[in-house]
Amino acid sequence: MVRYLIGFFGMLALCFTAQTLGLRAVGGKTAKSESNYFSSLARVQTASAEKPRVLMLGSSLTGRMSDRAAAVDGFVNIGCDGGSAAITLRAIDRGEIDPASTVVVEANTLAYDLDGRGSQMSSAICGDWFQLGREVPNLGATARPTAFVYSAMMKVKEGDPAPVEKPLPVASKPGAYHGPAPADLTEPEQALVDEMAGIIGRLEERGSRVVLVLLPPGEIEGSSELRVARGLAWASGAEWWDLNDGLPADRVHFTDGRHMEAESAAETMATLSGELLK
Repeated sequence: MVRYLIGFFGMLALCFTAQTLGLRAVGGKTAKSESNYFSSLARVQTASAEKPRVLMLGSSLTGRMSDRAAAVDGFVNIGCDGGSAAITLRAIDRGEIDPASTVVVEANTLAYDLDGRGSQMSSAICGDWFQLGREVPNLGATARPTAFVYSAMMKVKEGDPAPVEKPLPVASKPGAYHGPAPADLTEPEQALVDEMAGIIGRLEERGSRVVLVLLPPGEIEGSSELRVARGLAWASGAEWWDLNDGLPADRVHFTDGRHMEAESAAETMATLSGELLK
C-alpha cells in the first residue's frame, strides 16, 4: 500500500511538473483545444486573471482575434466561441470576473443571447472549476493534454501570431452614439438591452469606462444583431465605436466571412489598443 501511494503521488508530481514546464514553454496558456467550449473556457480562465488595463468581451469574433494576433501588453480579449459578450458581462456583474479600467464590448453578437447561445459557457463560469482554473492554471482548461496537442497543431498550420503594428484606416473614434434611433425592438430584444444597459451602468459606477465596438464585417441592416447593438448604445449612453466607418471595401479579410485572418486581426488589434491604451 505504501509503495502504491509513493508511486501514485510520484507520478502525480511528475505530471504536474510536465504541465508546468509545458505551460511555461507556451507563455502560460495554450491557444486551442479540441472544441470551442474548452478553447473558450481556457481563454476566459487564463486571460481574466491577468488584471489588464483593457478587457475586451465578445464572441469568437473577439476570441479568435487574440489567437491570430500577437499579444498586446495591458489588453486582453476574452471572447466566448458560440456565445457573446452578454456571458462575460453577467459574470463581471456577479463578481466572478474582475473588470478592467476600460471594458470593451463587442456589439456584433449580443443578440446571440436571445437564442441561448453560450449557455454552457455561462454555466461553467459559475462553477467551482472555473475559479480553481483561474487560480491554478495547471488545474484549468488551458493545461489539458489535448490543449497542448491542438495548440501545437495550430501553430504548425497557421504559424506564429501576426505582429500588431499597423492600424486599420477607420474614420471614427470612440464617442457618443450619433447613429439612427433603434428600430422597434421585439420584447426579448428590449429585455436584453435593458439588462445589458443596467450592467454597463453599474460598471461605470464602479469606475470602468465602457466602449461598445462594432467589429468588421459589421452587421446586416435590419437584423436583430444590429437592432440590439444600436439599442444598447442608445439606452446605455456608453461610448460607441464602429470600426466599419470609412473602412474601404475588402480592406479586412476573413477566413469564413466572419472571423478575421491573421493580418486583419492584428490590424484590428492595433486599432483598438492604439486608441484605448493611450
